[in-house]
Amino acid sequence: NVDIMVFPEYGIYVGMRISREDIKSYLEYIPDPEENWNACQHPDKYEDTDIQRHLSCLAKDTSMYLVVNFGDRQPCDIGKDPNCPKDGHYQFNTNVVYNPKGDLIAKYHKQHLYYEKHFDVPPVTKLVTFDTPFGKFAVFTCFDILFKTPAIDVLKLDGVGNVVFPTAWMDALPLLAGIQFHSAFAAGAKVNLLAANINLPKYRFHGSGIYSPTGYKEFQYSESHGGKLLIADLPVVKTNAFTTKFQRPDIKIERSSASPGQFKSEVRHDPFMFVPIQNNKGNVSVCDGKLCCFLSYERVGSDSEYFAFGAFDGLHKSRVQPYYLKVCTLLKCKTANRTSCGDRNVKESLTNFTSIKLKGTFETRYVFPEVLLADDGLLKLSSGDFWTYADGTLESKNGFEHPVLSVSLLSRDYERDNGDVIDERDQGNKTNDGNCIYSNLFLITVVAIATFCIE
Repeated sequence: NVDIMVFPEYGIYVGMRISREDIKSYLEYIPDPEENWNACQHPDKYEDTDIQRHLSCLAKDTSMYLVVNFGDRQPCDIGKDPNCPKDGHYQFNTNVVYNPKGDLIAKYHKQHLYYEKHFDVPPVTKLVTFDTPFGKFAVFTCFDILFKTPAIDVLKLDGVGNVVFPTAWMDALPLLAGIQFHSAFAAGAKVNLLAANINLPKYRFHGSGIYSPTGYKEFQYSESHGGKLLIADLPVVKTNAFTTKFQRPDIKIERSSASPGQFKSEVRHDPFMFVPIQNNKGNVSVCDGKLCCFLSYERVGSDSEYFAFGAFDGLHKSRVQPYYLKVCTLLKCKTANRTSCGDRNVKESLTNFTSIKLKGTFETRYVFPEVLLADDGLLKLSSGDFWTYADGTLESKNGFEHPVLSVSLLSRDYERDNGDVIDERDQGNKTNDGNCIYSNLFLITVVAIATFCIE
């Protein structure tokens, strides 16, 4: 009774830090879905399409929608096309979608490549969706989720309430671990998000999930190698948070009310303004730039653990592509040394927060609520039964299932994505963007599949 199955980015072929020439043998010409090609029934229509034939037959034989990431090779004319590569063809990181009959119904070329010199940036931006009896789906890949085009623009199309999301996502704690941000995107956008990630824990690639607007339905996060099939039932969603007129929440936080003891510490090279969490109960506020954040909390747990509440209003300077963030975050520091607040290696906590209310003076609707917990060194998510996000406020009245690593509101200001950049590769990879850095390794996949409860 499975309706749709999603494979990870780079999940079925070698595509990690490989040369443009070497990857050619793994690519196929993928026709326009408008041609209504069924590779299983008509395998000889195009040469060298064995992968597509196999995928088409797999979808047909199992009677399900199939979403797979691999490579598209498209010829071009160097004399007529100024963007045509010197070898006379484009190579695209591509998602393909087959319906239960085995028809190719959609293909999407990844827009925002992340150190993928073996692939080309598509010269034309295309927003891709496909229709099913259980709703309309948007398609995009990995690093794309951080940018207005395609992630936000495609959700503004009529009737989109679901996203299929192949990814090769490298955790970037404390704010951009895979399960952390992908679940937050689903909650902030009010969509179903099927996120299939590769699993290479040694290199911080892990975390797949099936997420709904009200929390996760299933997720996988493991420090051991090996794949897992995720299966969940989802409600039908036929709209999202970004299709209606935006009404800014009436949240006022006086800058003069900022708590004492402020200090700065870097989170992925971004200078956050923090205040310490010193008591077991209290209200604190902190401001950075035009953003002010407020936190009300109660906690129990270890007196030896150090938490801080921070704000950041600024451009994250990534060499690949800078992006503007506004963040309010409660996070656990590695040690009592304040410069450790923002360290990416914090995965353990003994502190339970029994109540939390978090809000900020965000000027945009693009706010994504994150709750990240710890259980014996493993990252965990909190069920939507334990917290809510509404009217710009993240609230838990009775606490979470496990000790807290971070609780955050992460906002994107897409109109301000510009500025100088830094090379995070020169920083010992300290500033990885939580996305798509590849090693030349065999990939073990995690696959997400779902059934939909059609009303």
